[in-house]
Amino acid sequence: MNKRVICALFALLVIEAGGNGIVSGVSGNGRQNEGMNGSSGSLPVRPAGDSGRGQGLYDSSCIVCHGPQAAGGIGPRLAGNSVLSNEQAFWKVVYEGRHVMPPLKGAITEQQMADIQAWLKTLR
Repeated sequence: MNKRVICALFALLVIEAGGNGIVSGVSGNGRQNEGMNGSSGSLPVRPAGDSGRGQGLYDSSCIVCHGPQAAGGIGPRLAGNSVLSNEQAFWKVVYEGRHVMPPLKGAITEQQMADIQAWLKTLR
């Protein structure tokens, strides 16, 4: 099996497995991921990320495709990637997926993704 297929299967497995508390659940405010846009059509306010939690979350779910220290692999290099500073583009890719990356909306909470994003922003 090629690496893309393995990555896609792993990502789907992570999404389906859910219930382990790492990639599923609700955020601290009790809400599952909300829509991309707030009710006014403007960008929603995202939770503040915790880079300490983000590294552990990344290591348990993203490392398979994006590599150690987000250096890239099957998926693109995320360390120093300009998408991290474009909130709208970042959350769109996370929620809707892109290429072999599956959509994560409903499989990961906003808080968990904000934590991962905060950790990724510490990398260069």
